[in-house]
Amino acid sequence: MKRSVPPRIEILLGTFNSERYLEAQLESILTQTVTDFRLLIRDGGSEDRTREIIDRYRSAHPDRIVFLETGSAKACENFSRLTEASEAELVMYADHDDVWHPEKLAMTERCYREAEKRYGKSCPILVFTDRIVTDSQLNKLSDSSFQFQKLDPEKTEFRRLLLQNIPVGNTMLVNRALLERARPIPYDAVMHDHWLALVAAAFGRIVYLPEPTLLYRQHEKNVFGARRVSPGYFLNLLIRGRRLVRERLSADFHQAEMFLERYGDELSARERDTLQACARIPEAGFFRKRYLLLRYGIGKQGMLRTLGLFLLV
Repeated sequence: MKRSVPPRIEILLGTFNSERYLEAQLESILTQTVTDFRLLIRDGGSEDRTREIIDRYRSAHPDRIVFLETGSAKACENFSRLTEASEAELVMYADHDDVWHPEKLAMTERCYREAEKRYGKSCPILVFTDRIVTDSQLNKLSDSSFQFQKLDPEKTEFRRLLLQNIPVGNTMLVNRALLERARPIPYDAVMHDHWLALVAAAFGRIVYLPEPTLLYRQHEKNVFGARRVSPGYFLNLLIRGRRLVRERLSADFHQAEMFLERYGDELSARERDTLQACARIPEAGFFRKRYLLLRYGIGKQGMLRTLGLFLLV
């Protein structure tokens, strides 16, 4: 869908059976202190009142909300199609169940403009922020998602992101240079934000704004939620979650293989060797897998996550 005058900023929102939380999110987006934006929504095949809610808000804000064609799609495909349709200079991503701080857009854009002065508009730039973690009723669990999960948001080197994404989609702002580098986002990527982060790490800049800009709601249907890492959580994962962890690792390795296929000739020798090693891990033997992880510094943050990786890979 082509629009004659693209806005300065587009917010991309993917929905699926979102009736429970969608209105609160839409209200928080529509009451941003910055008003020069357009909201693009695509639904992944909802069977509840999601479309009814979208239609009501679109009728009330026809100059602000654009609804794209709908169709059954998982989250990554939904956001990939939204990314393909975007035309603005800057793009932000929104999840259907969060609540944005009124100045989220303004704060993130200010951070981006400072980065643009340093690196230039032609540099692929990704800005991401922290989040306040809440329960399903928005009761605060933590002032910082990164502290809650015991993650260092400054560790965003390419090799560190292969098996663990740090910049999270619902906090992201990306520029046109990054979008043009990253599109099309493969439908079978781990997730749209993970692919964008890898492209930014390889070819541009990732900038962290250490301020929470949204309430990150935790509930039973989160695609990827915030998890407090502890010995108890780790043991439960080893006992009950092995299959899920191995499926996620398999997706990470497949994504590395796709990234190598598309960008291999443009990467530095070190990055290309690291990707090749990562893509070879699934077929390697027991000791070879662990050697490759150590040799190329591919892994996860923290002792417990690293131990889990070495036990389950």
